[in-house]
Amino acid sequence: MVDIYHLLLGLAALLLVIYFIVELNYFLRSLLCLIQANFFKQKKFILDETTISGICISNDVDYLLNHMNNARYARELDFAKLDFYQRTGLYKNVASKGGALFVGATTIRYRRFIKIFTKYQIKTKIIYWDNQNIYLEHQFLTKSGFVNAIAMCRIRLVKVDAEQIMKDLIENVPKKVIDIEAGKNKQKLTLSPELEKWIESNQISSEKLREKDKSKSNEEVGGIA
Repeated sequence: MVDIYHLLLGLAALLLVIYFIVELNYFLRSLLCLIQANFFKQKKFILDETTISGICISNDVDYLLNHMNNARYARELDFAKLDFYQRTGLYKNVASKGGALFVGATTIRYRRFIKIFTKYQIKTKIIYWDNQNIYLEHQFLTKSGFVNAIAMCRIRLVKVDAEQIMKDLIENVPKKVIDIEAGKNKQKLTLSPELEKWIESNQISSEKLREKDKSKSNEEVGGIA
């Protein structure tokens, strides 16, 4: 009896340690999203919109304890992307060609609080792409349909051509995709004015940082000499 007690106590202590050093909620939620996207949700055409649902709980609120904190919005985008990647076949297509993808930039505009215990949806869709990047738009909507926040994300593809990836996904629609909504005409999306300015802003920032890195590197070389 004592041995069982000590075993259970040790197991509880181990779980407690794991809980504090690993973000279990994040990984469990990611696993749930992955299972739902692969086995329980309809596959989507690459230019269609995907939707996931969530609720603002006590773990999500800020110090005022009444609405979602700013950092949680970005965290929720991970689950929206995971759902989108799996249901549209984007990740599978990129990985099959030996490529990878990661987030290169994100901008979120907050319009109205998502209050505690409020249900919301995140709608995700592609708004543009070039030879290196795919641009996603995420909208946080509450029950009334109001857009509480909107985010733009630049997904950087490496070791593959984003134009070719999109061409493959547009021309070779999987049989499991029943409804094709946004992509009926299968044409490349036009670059919107706000996205064009955002891309330009990111390029200016990149050039500025490269100049700073170059200057620092020259200083280090000079110091060694």
